[in-house]
Order: sequence, then structure tokens, then C-alpha cells
Amino acid sequence: MADEQRKKEYAALAIIKTGLYKGIGLVLRLAKVIVPAIIFVSILQTTTILNTIGQLFAPIMQMVGLPGEAAIAFIIGIFASIYAGIGAMIVLPLSRGEVTILSTMIAICHSAFMETAVVTEAGASGTLVFCMRFIGAFLAAWLIHVSGI
Repeated sequence: MADEQRKKEYAALAIIKTGLYKGIGLVLRLAKVIVPAIIFVSILQTTTILNTIGQLFAPIMQMVGLPGEAAIAFIIGIFASIYAGIGAMIVLPLSRGEVTILSTMIAICHSAFMETAVVTEAGASGTLVFCMRFIGAFLAAWLIHVSGI
């Protein structure tokens, strides 16, 4: 009976150890994407570049209830990945509602160029797919914005 209990304990420890190693590995892989995005946007904040980007994109971003500076996180999400976009978003002073809107946009349009290339290889129109994702991101953001979130 004691042997059976030890086997169960060793099995449980093995599961915990495996989960811990996989969890740490995942955190490190995500950090490779998120930390550079955070540093990049933080550097832009210390210069006038983020303010300039904000002013440039303010008219379109305000339609969905976001400040112009949110465009940088959206653009990073489009070109890089959902995690890089979220990393860039962390640095921005956004309300909970703005985070919800921007997260939705990034979720719909993340890695658009890379994924559009894959869809094109499968035979779809890359331009159509990209445009639909981009328009869908803004439409979803606008719907969230007008709903009062």
C-alpha cells in the first residue's frame, strides 16, 4: 500500500515538474516578443515620436473611442503578433474600455501580413482577406465603442 502511495506522489511531482518547466518556457518565449515591444513604445514615449504618431492617427482612432497613440499597438499587432501588440498596449495610459477595444482590434487583425500570406498560398485573395480583417477590426471596435463599454 505504501509503494502505491509513493508512486502516486512521484507521478504528481512529475506532472508538477513538467508543468513548471513548460510554463517557464512559455513565459520566456512570450517575453522575447513582449519585452521588446514594451521597450520600443517606452522609447517612443520619451521622444516626440509617439505624440506625432498619436496626432497622425487620432482622427481614425477617435472614431472607435481610442487615443491616436493606440495606433502604435495596433500596428505592432498587425506586423508582429498579438503578444507584441499587447506588450505595446501595456505601456499606454488606457482605460479599461479602451483596453477592451484595442485588444479586440488586435485579436482580429494580429499577424495580418504573415497570416494573409498563408491564406494566399491556400488560394484565397490576400488583399480581400487582409481588408476584411482590417475592416472587421474597426467595425468590432466601433460597435464596442458605441455600446458604451
